[in-house]
Amino acid sequence: MKKKKILIIEDDMSLRENLTDFLFEKGYEVTVAVDGVTGVQSVIQQLPDLILCDITMPGMNGLELLKTIQQIKTTSAIPLIFITARVEKEDIRAGMQLGADDYITKPFDLNELLQTIRVRIEKQERIQKAYDEKFYALIDNPQLGVFIYSENKFEYVNNTFAKLFGLNVEDFEKINIDEIIVGERSEVVLEKIKKAIKGIQEFVQVKFEAFHKDTKKKLFVEIYANLINYRGIPALVGNAVDISAKEDKTSIFNPNDNTDNLSKREIQILQQVCQGCTTAEIAKVNNIGPRTVDTHRYNLLAKTACKNTPELVLYALRKKIFVIE
Repeated sequence: MKKKKILIIEDDMSLRENLTDFLFEKGYEVTVAVDGVTGVQSVIQQLPDLILCDITMPGMNGLELLKTIQQIKTTSAIPLIFITARVEKEDIRAGMQLGADDYITKPFDLNELLQTIRVRIEKQERIQKAYDEKFYALIDNPQLGVFIYSENKFEYVNNTFAKLFGLNVEDFEKINIDEIIVGERSEVVLEKIKKAIKGIQEFVQVKFEAFHKDTKKKLFVEIYANLINYRGIPALVGNAVDISAKEDKTSIFNPNDNTDNLSKREIQILQQVCQGCTTAEIAKVNNIGPRTVDTHRYNLLAKTACKNTPELVLYALRKKIFVIE
C-alpha cells in the first residue's frame, strides 16, 4: 500500500524534526518546509495527502498560505490542519472560516495529533471514493473509448478504449501513452498532450497512428480531451475514436448537414462555451439576456444528449464545431 504523504510547514526546527521523526515511524512519507513561501512551493510540487501548518510564521503566515493554495485548482482540496498556540484564538477562528479542516494547539500529545491526521485522511478518502464513483458513471460511455491520462500514466481507461488497441484494461497500468502512438507525427502529438496537461491549452484534439496488438493492423485514432483536476493532479479526460475507415469524411462538421438540428445561434453559443466564456460574457457578445443564454444551453444539452458542459465541449470537438488551432 502506498504511503500517505504529509507536508509539515513549521519554522520551529525542534518541533519540525520531532514531528518528522514521529510520523515517519508511524508509516507516513514526510517532507518539510521552513516557512510559508517555501510551503506553498512544496504543496504545488508534491501534492501531499495532508498538510500540517503553523499559523504564526515570519513572512507568509499560515492563514495567507491557506488562502493561496485554495486559489490553485490542484491544491484547493488538500486537507490542512493548523498547529497553533493556545493564545491564537482569533487566528484559529479565522482559519476555520477560511476552510481549514482542523487545528491542534501547542503543546499537544503526539498520539492525539496522529488520531486527528488519521480521521482527516480517512474522511478525504471517503469523499474521493464517492466522487470517483459518480465521475466514472458520468464519463464512461460503452460506445466511445474513454481515458484519463496524467503526465506519467493512464489513470483510467474503459474497456472500449483498451479494445481499440487490442489490449486489456489492466495493460494500461504498465504502459505510457508514448508506447501506443507511432508514426512520423508521434513527437508532435506527444508534445500537444504534454502542453495540455501543463495547462498551456485547455483542450487537446489530435490524430495519430497506432497498431492493434492482435491483428497487427495499423489504426488511425483521434482523441479529444480537456484538462481536469483528478485526485489533486492535472490530467486529461477524453474520448478516443477509430477513424481508420472514415478518415474524417463523416467526422467533419458540416453546418448544412447537422444531424442534431442545432441552430446557427446555438452553434455560435456552443463555440463560445468551448472558449470558456461565462453566461454574462455570452449574453453581452450576442446582445441577448442571460436567461436566453441559459435557454440555449438547455437546448444544446437536450439536442446533443450531453449531461453537462464538459460533455458539450467534447461533443463540439468531435463534431468539429470547435477546432483547436
